[in-house]
Amino acid sequence: MNPFTGLSRMLAFQRRALRARAQRQAVLGGAVCFSAGFLAFNMVRNNVYSMLPDFGGQPETLASLVIHSIQALLFVLLVYIPALIVLSNAFSGDSLGIAVSRQEYQTHASALLPLWGLIFLIDAPLQYFAPHFLVVGVFGITIGMLALLILLVVYTVWSVKQLSYLSTAQAVGVFAVSWFTLPIYYLLTSFLMALPFFIMIPILYLGIQWARSYAVARAGERGFQQHMHALTQNPQDADAHYQLGLIHFRRGNLEVARRYFGNALRIDPAVPEYHYSMGRVCEAASEWAKALEQYEETYRLDPQCGLGDIFREVGKAYLHTGNAEKAIEFLRFFLDKRGSDPEGRYWMAVALQRSGNAAQMRVELNSILEQARANPRFFRKGNREWFYRARTLIRDSRFQARD
Repeated sequence: MNPFTGLSRMLAFQRRALRARAQRQAVLGGAVCFSAGFLAFNMVRNNVYSMLPDFGGQPETLASLVIHSIQALLFVLLVYIPALIVLSNAFSGDSLGIAVSRQEYQTHASALLPLWGLIFLIDAPLQYFAPHFLVVGVFGITIGMLALLILLVVYTVWSVKQLSYLSTAQAVGVFAVSWFTLPIYYLLTSFLMALPFFIMIPILYLGIQWARSYAVARAGERGFQQHMHALTQNPQDADAHYQLGLIHFRRGNLEVARRYFGNALRIDPAVPEYHYSMGRVCEAASEWAKALEQYEETYRLDPQCGLGDIFREVGKAYLHTGNAEKAIEFLRFFLDKRGSDPEGRYWMAVALQRSGNAAQMRVELNSILEQARANPRFFRKGNREWFYRARTLIRDSRFQARD
């Protein structure tokens, strides 16, 4: 779908377009769109206000307007969007405290940022051609600004409702309570000295992430060199091929990893871990039939491979190849031994949904959410993806039941 077509469909309140945009998880593109729209609107508004008699004086410089755009972007990225997510979880009844998963954040930011930017851009001409004030008592507002506020309220409430699977009343409540963040925006825009502080937050976060990635990369590079040396000494060293495949798999080089795992399997096809890792590569490439073949061979060679994870993987592969009943069989066996695993329970819920057992699906999903509330923070942090998916699936089922 063309990005501009998708944005226009979002303006037409098309739910599919909003969710398609969210699934792209293009936060950077959304940030650029938001900044461009916000800057364009404020440039027009600044020009109009400088010409009005009651607002005479020198207009703001372009540098000042750019700083305001940066301030607004930092506010929505660091404060407002996380607040919307936390409040949505609280209003839905599935609150997990203030935890926000990366997937949740990217989903909301990718949808909301370009939508807000487009609203600012659309309202800029109205602000220029209708600079007149509407005065009610001591309160006055331009027609353009009033239209902007109405559009922001309507589209934000609608987006929160769709992205978080809330009722209209709940979405309105989330938006109303989210206004408690406005004093932070006032602080950010009123005191330019606060800008470096807000900029330092993402810089510090990115610095920590870079340091961790660098340490991991250095360790991986040392391992890479060691295994390459082993291969030069003995090209038939299956484990060296396997270890190199693991390094490339972690780096996201799927085809290179596939080649090394394939080499290991040709040298020694009786090692279950080689089949298991080849299955993971096929899964990452969405080649589920091939993944199932590798997982089944792993299961045949060693039913306890991966501390029993192979039962979950076989069940997941059956599910993605259209055999929900077989998936339920393997996943149930897995959960009998590892009932605390949220990923396995999530795939069981999906399998039950596809087999038409919606009631039992909800039982499984509620069990995942109960786990999230009862377990310590490190457990929630390590399994946020599955808690988020469980919340999304159960809200989706409620939404469809209401329709």
